Amino acid sequence: MAESAVSFLVNQLATLIQEERQLLGSLDENFMYIHNQLELMRPFLQGADAEDGNPQLQAWVKQVREVAYDAEDAIDTFMLQLANLCAEDVFCCCVQEIYIFLKKLGVRHNIASDLENIKGRVTNIFEARERYQIKNVAPLRSRSTLLFDGRNDALLVDEAKLVGIDRPKELLIKELLDDETRLKAVSVWGMGGSGKSTLVKRIYEDERVKGKFQCHAWITVSRSVPMMELLKDLIRKLPDEIKELMPQDLKQEVELKELVKKFLSERQYIIVFDDVWSTDSWDALKHALPDKNMSSRVVLTTRILDVANLASRTEYPGCVHEMEALSDEDSCKLLCNKTGNETIPRHLKDSANGILDKCKGLPLAIDVVGGLLAMKDKNNIEEWSTVCSYLNTKLHGYSDNLERIRQVLLLSYYDLPYYLKSCLLYSSIFPEDSTNFERIRQVLLLGYYDLPYDLRTCLLYLSIFPEDHMIDYMILIRLWIAEGFVQGKERLTKEEVALRYLEVLINRSLIQVAERYPDGRVKLCRIHDIVHEILVSKSNEQNIVSTRIGRDSELPDKVRRLAIRTSVDSGHLEINRLKYLRSLILTLSEYSLFESFSSELQFESFLSELLSGSRKLLKVLDLRDAPLGKIPNEVFKLYHLTHLSLRGTEVKVIPESIGQLQCLETLDLKHTQVISLPIEILKLKRLRHLLVYKYNSETVDYDRPFDCAQTFKAPYKIGCLSSLQKLCYIEADQMGDTTIVREIGKLTQLRRLCIRKLKREDGKDFCSSLKKLTELRSLNVGSIGEDEIIELQDALDFKFLRTLCLAGRLEKVPQWIPSLQSLTQVVLRHNKLSKDPLESLQDLPSLASLVLHATFEGEKLEFKAEKFQRLKTLLIRSLNGLRKIVVEKCTMPNLDELFLGDCKLVELPIDFEHLNKLQYFQINNMAKNFVEGLENQKRSEGSNWKLAHVLNIVVSVDGEPRWRYL
Repeated sequence: MAESAVSFLVNQLATLIQEERQLLGSLDENFMYIHNQLELMRPFLQGADAEDGNPQLQAWVKQVREVAYDAEDAIDTFMLQLANLCAEDVFCCCVQEIYIFLKKLGVRHNIASDLENIKGRVTNIFEARERYQIKNVAPLRSRSTLLFDGRNDALLVDEAKLVGIDRPKELLIKELLDDETRLKAVSVWGMGGSGKSTLVKRIYEDERVKGKFQCHAWITVSRSVPMMELLKDLIRKLPDEIKELMPQDLKQEVELKELVKKFLSERQYIIVFDDVWSTDSWDALKHALPDKNMSSRVVLTTRILDVANLASRTEYPGCVHEMEALSDEDSCKLLCNKTGNETIPRHLKDSANGILDKCKGLPLAIDVVGGLLAMKDKNNIEEWSTVCSYLNTKLHGYSDNLERIRQVLLLSYYDLPYYLKSCLLYSSIFPEDSTNFERIRQVLLLGYYDLPYDLRTCLLYLSIFPEDHMIDYMILIRLWIAEGFVQGKERLTKEEVALRYLEVLINRSLIQVAERYPDGRVKLCRIHDIVHEILVSKSNEQNIVSTRIGRDSELPDKVRRLAIRTSVDSGHLEINRLKYLRSLILTLSEYSLFESFSSELQFESFLSELLSGSRKLLKVLDLRDAPLGKIPNEVFKLYHLTHLSLRGTEVKVIPESIGQLQCLETLDLKHTQVISLPIEILKLKRLRHLLVYKYNSETVDYDRPFDCAQTFKAPYKIGCLSSLQKLCYIEADQMGDTTIVREIGKLTQLRRLCIRKLKREDGKDFCSSLKKLTELRSLNVGSIGEDEIIELQDALDFKFLRTLCLAGRLEKVPQWIPSLQSLTQVVLRHNKLSKDPLESLQDLPSLASLVLHATFEGEKLEFKAEKFQRLKTLLIRSLNGLRKIVVEKCTMPNLDELFLGDCKLVELPIDFEHLNKLQYFQINNMAKNFVEGLENQKRSEGSNWKLAHVLNIVVSVDGEPRWRYL
């Protein structure tokens, strides 16, 4: 990772020399010398990562990394001191000006001394390369592999077809559905990367399994999640009626277990516990599982044979299934799926056979190598041969499967660009068994080595997240940018470039997609356990991220990025090691927060002490969900701060001193108590993301009341924040003044706009502003009241708009909506339209999600034939006048989810059976006779029932709060 540190510093020096030449004066020559020498070292570093068996080379690389870090610290300290002096200079008299001048001379003297020292070290390092004959190591990744290779739609393609699971799937389903009435435990055991979770997920989602059990839950256990958190997660996954039984003051583990046990004792259930790491975990979980002879089932996945045997052979009837390696035929199929080939081309067969021989049928290894090969030129035998040769060299003499995975994955790691390496290491969090880690490390890093060098830092940076953490893709992107790992290029914004980086990592199977939006875009992602293990270790090794997971955790001498995961207090943090801290990210669980800090004042004191001991070089401060009611003054002394997240805290006021954070690009105040911002916010000219809102209702989006969002009042001249890309949720009406509506038109870089409290008379000015926002991707508009008309009838043209939400009365659907070619999601709420809105929406070519909530006051909705071709999710709610829905043949051919609630329908449409891809149908608060009609049809028609193909039909009848399966 010296390469990433050097590349980052080279770019920083180039910018500093170009923009601050007059300020630097005589220091310019030293900066130029360091810049040029480091630039010469970069080619030697690009391939050095993969040569971890060369101790002399690695010692030299470590020296390069440390001098790059020290140079960065010196530069940032210099810039901070000058910024502080310039701030003092504004209010100075003549005598004070002389004093300030002398102080500036002192600052220049200090940086000159630091630069001379660094210059000498750089010279010695460069000479050592020649003295010890350290040669340029060719990087594994071919120069022909480009980051932007036209694969932008790759994320929209379905997952590669699974292979080799049909037989074990059928065997295990037979075990689960047999006639045994006692509670039965089925364990799936195998090494990491062997496909345990993939197999069980397919079983869990099988229609036969879903249809038999009343309650279903999937719980990821892992090694580090406290039992209280697991039990709360289980309660969240169970049907809603369990929440009605739970007292507000329930805090003890034994009480939660008793609650779950009581609830499940009356129901037939299936629960999956994924990734159980110890017999202690299983011993704690089993006490929440009743056995009432109702044929309930528990499924475990584990790497530990003792856990599998204890659960499935000692305590409960069941079986232990050991994962087997893929056959040669299935291995070849999986490789073809990953590389996009129907068969292996003849000229690549020798290389492919050699690669598969080294992978030994391990799905994860084949998956990662396949993702790597998919980026290679299929006409270039040499590129496939290079990968094969690498595996032959690295795996020679290894019979251990874990070591094979290690070497394969290392290739993907080493091929990453420098900035994605740090991003991946940024996700390190848990200490690992050193023996097991060393056995698998090389396989994972295979994909790393093959990435373009400038992605590697980003990949390593992912170690900031805990194991099995669901990562919000947008938060990840903002963190990458704040750390300086991403730069705009080729007319793309930093955010767009970062999204491309994420796509590359997903395509290489280094990051997994956990959840997508209906249109296929990534919403949440996660890291495979084995990949996570590698990132944790590699990140600690390279000092990318240091993780605090307990009072006994050791930190390096100079901590650059600190992730705090478990209970901690400042007395156990060695503050002197945090002087050069660049990032502080706090992601403690609710349980750990309670254990660590009994009050907001205690946490504020801890944070103040921690920040006061640093040199104020912090760039990222993420205090999500911390027990914080007031921002400590030390935060506003952080000149370099780029990312500030107070999401989920109890902060109420943003002080005027926020204007001192002139490098700030992200201010995340989502789910705080903030309802206004001071005028000093207008000094933050670099601000790109401003999120200030809170939902006043905990219900899901479509079920929230009209005025569910807590908005904020912004200064009138907010249009001067010309770098803003995301602005949520701003109030249009502020004491009767509508200046804000006109100011928004100046924010021409906006990608997402959420605005509330619009009046009808704002329509003309608002449309005028919208015409200037040509880069919008998401528009969320709400009126000042349910009966206030939103006036949006001017001709508007949004070339890139994907998401549109209109909350408030509409005289008619705006005339420009049918022309939106990129629109994938439409939410219409409380619009009180008299005309069927479907006519305006039915031909939208990209529409994947449609929400109609109190939208229409008519009696009939008509889904016409051949319309809504890409619609996957449909919600119809609170259409009080609705009596009939017409569904013609060949409409909505891809509909997957349907939500219907609070309507006075008498019966379902006749042609519902044509929705043959429908998998989930939720019926909420409909009349009893409507539900009874469905039940009668199901009984009388049996397998011929028009909804027989729907996997899950969930019902909540009006007056009965409980959900049940139909």
